[in-house]
Amino acid sequence: MSTEFLSEKEQAVVQAEQIKAFFSETNDQNIAGALVMSLLVYMVHDGIPIWTWLPALCALYLVTVVRWWLVWQYRHSPGIRSTAQWGRTQDITGALAGICWGFANTAMLMHASTVSQLAILTVITVSASSNASEGFSYVPPSRAYILASIAPPTLWLLTAGDSLHTILGMMLLVFLPMTIWQAQKRNRVFIEVQQLRFRNEALAREVTLQRDVAEQAYRTKARFLAAASHDLRQPMQALSIFHELLRNEPHSSRGAELLASAQQSAAAMNMLLGALLDISKLDANVINTDCRPFPVQTLLDEMAREFAPLAGHKGLRLRVMPCSAVIRSDPTLLGRVLRNLLSNAIRYTPSGRVLVGCRRRRGQLHIEVFDTGIGIAEDQHSAIFAEFYQVDNKARDRQQGIGLGLAIVERVARLLGHPLTLRSAPERGSCFAVSVPLAAPGDKPAATPVEAESAPAAENLRGRRVLLVDDEEAIRTGMGALLRGWGCEVITAGSITDALASTHHAAIDAVISDMGLPGPGNGIDAIAALRERHGANLPALLVTGDTSQFALQAAKDANLIMLHKPIQPARLRAALTTSLARSDRQGRVLITT
Repeated sequence: MSTEFLSEKEQAVVQAEQIKAFFSETNDQNIAGALVMSLLVYMVHDGIPIWTWLPALCALYLVTVVRWWLVWQYRHSPGIRSTAQWGRTQDITGALAGICWGFANTAMLMHASTVSQLAILTVITVSASSNASEGFSYVPPSRAYILASIAPPTLWLLTAGDSLHTILGMMLLVFLPMTIWQAQKRNRVFIEVQQLRFRNEALAREVTLQRDVAEQAYRTKARFLAAASHDLRQPMQALSIFHELLRNEPHSSRGAELLASAQQSAAAMNMLLGALLDISKLDANVINTDCRPFPVQTLLDEMAREFAPLAGHKGLRLRVMPCSAVIRSDPTLLGRVLRNLLSNAIRYTPSGRVLVGCRRRRGQLHIEVFDTGIGIAEDQHSAIFAEFYQVDNKARDRQQGIGLGLAIVERVARLLGHPLTLRSAPERGSCFAVSVPLAAPGDKPAATPVEAESAPAAENLRGRRVLLVDDEEAIRTGMGALLRGWGCEVITAGSITDALASTHHAAIDAVISDMGLPGPGNGIDAIAALRERHGANLPALLVTGDTSQFALQAAKDANLIMLHKPIQPARLRAALTTSLARSDRQGRVLITT
């Protein structure tokens, strides 16, 4: 394939590579040519007039110096000439070198003995073949050299008049086109290789570009979901609060049914929204892990207490085997993985039993969740970790979940670096296993979030004066009524300025502030200003729909409990009692998601 079949851009690039390859090796050939000519003259010069070889040899030395200088220029300043100009310099100097060889050898053949003539012909054919090899990248200079060095001796041999010289001339006539053709063939191979190289590089760049575009679109989607979470969570927060308030209001039996349906729909929407936003946080890489040593039994006990009623309601036997191992992981995130796996096992097991057990293997603890449920076909083992994929739920029955639990499990396990495996077959149940590293012998187990939260859960809120700061009136109205229903005295404010003004002459026991507030500053700034006035240990909750890494880190830096909307009333009450119970502690960071 020659460059005429390439695009103009490809031709330019290939030609540049041809010149680059040619200049990288031509200098050695150039100097070797002058040396071989000198040796040839030394070998056959006896009895041959000096005019036959000296002028040509001197001219060849000059051409050799010029070609060396051009090579030096190209290597140090390739930009001083265009690719075509660099090629022409070698075309011209290659032809001049060939003329020097052709003149000298023809003149020497006329005066040399038969033996010397054969020696001269041998040398010039070897030199021509060598130049043909040199011209694999860029043909014109070697082709000019071969024609200029071989054609004159060939013509003389054909006109010498005797049969020997005629035969030798005919042999050179065959040799000449064959040598040029061989050089041309190697040149075509070189061009094809270069074309494939550049097109592969172009494809690689295109693939990289498309990958970057896809990754950017993926990140944009994740950021969009994370950024939109605040707007999505705000109305859900108000809806949850008002449902809770309506539940305690007198109403008819029909009203009770409607409220129960509304609460069920809101709960389903909350579950879907929470799962979607969990996916978005994981995809947007805004979740940091907090791996530390802790006894796995704390998680196992929690799961046993939490899921025993659910399993009992379905008539399943749930057994959680005790384990004394101390593992190193993030208790909250690992708990999320195991709860999702256990919830799935109970949901897809019509009858029989569910077992949670642990096995130590090579420094790892394999936490396994077995069930005797419907099982999963092997060709679906990968698909079940995709979003919204559910086995045997084509009707999208919400009672069977929403199809995001295992997608979250896979992402969280990958985030933690805990391998996740599955063994399952239809009608034979399933076994999901997550491998967690065992803690080093010297690691001291830390208190888990479960242990830390359990103590203050029963603390009474009655009589506590709470400042509620939120820019949305519906949230202030609903949450204020909810807090009053728990026995709190409530002061509401819509901004930092209002918060400071409303507490100028009033002491407060705690503050609940939204992250996004009007005017300069945010919820963290509001809490900081209030703590400056009411004491550094003022209990405070930061409420937000923002799931970004910036918000999480800012809350950690400010030593705040952070709640993500929509917050269930029971969760809000537990967090508020926790904050009040810990108001005398210093330097404790707790982020609740």
